[in-house]
Amino acid sequence: MNILLFGASGFIGRHIATALRARGHRLTTPNRVQANYRALDENALRPLLEGQDLIINAVGIMHRRADILEKVHHHAPAQIAAWARAEGVPRFLQLSALGADAAHPVAFVGSKGRGDDALLASGLQVSIARPSLVYGRGGTSSELFIRLARLPVLILPAGGRFTIQPVHIADLGTGMVRLAENAPPHGTIIHMCSARAYTLADYFGILRRHLHGKAPPSIMPLPLAILRPLLPLANYLSNGLLSAGNIRLLQESAHTGTSTFSALLGREPLCAADFFSTLPKAP
Repeated sequence: MNILLFGASGFIGRHIATALRARGHRLTTPNRVQANYRALDENALRPLLEGQDLIINAVGIMHRRADILEKVHHHAPAQIAAWARAEGVPRFLQLSALGADAAHPVAFVGSKGRGDDALLASGLQVSIARPSLVYGRGGTSSELFIRLARLPVLILPAGGRFTIQPVHIADLGTGMVRLAENAPPHGTIIHMCSARAYTLADYFGILRRHLHGKAPPSIMPLPLAILRPLLPLANYLSNGLLSAGNIRLLQESAHTGTSTFSALLGREPLCAADFFSTLPKAP
């Protein structure tokens, strides 16, 4: 297949590109200058769309500004899809985020949801992957978690009782290849996460034990009432990584079923406790 992959220089995009090339697909991978999602250049992008069988959008950012998130997650993919349809590209595979919802007040998942909705209405055959927190060496959030897991004591909001279902980057890459190759029906949405939910505190314990050979950290709870006044500054300093919105998403987290993801993989996705002892098979 001829595949145009946006975001191939990012952590997840690199893994998708490697997996697709291993399967013999012909990839076009625009760089961030050719595909500036904050200010798309039609003259630069339209020629890249010619002759493509599939577009994969793996561009996603954390940012403190809602307008930037809207441009990158909503308006840019919608515009690319419109140009793609005019050029006769039949399919679009979107890498979104777990919890994406156009009506959500948190800018990150709200902008992702609005982008998803725009693509579904684009006239292309669209499928959407919505991954949870991704584990893999080299990922920005993953490396932050790994560094924090070195600490013998962690101060976590609400004692780290929030639940998460982290997904291994290899499972995510396999799932994206399967979606690319199998052309599922229009509107297919796959929630990509592990079958088991962990508290944030338990996840740190798993990382600390397997990667650093240490006992789980001692957890000191930080009441949300004390944390909230500090979040605007944290949002600015971390450029959106630590924000009131992300704390809200953790508070809203609920167990997500994985039956469709398991069917796509042909097995259950890895749980966090298996990330370090079981190597997923290649797609």
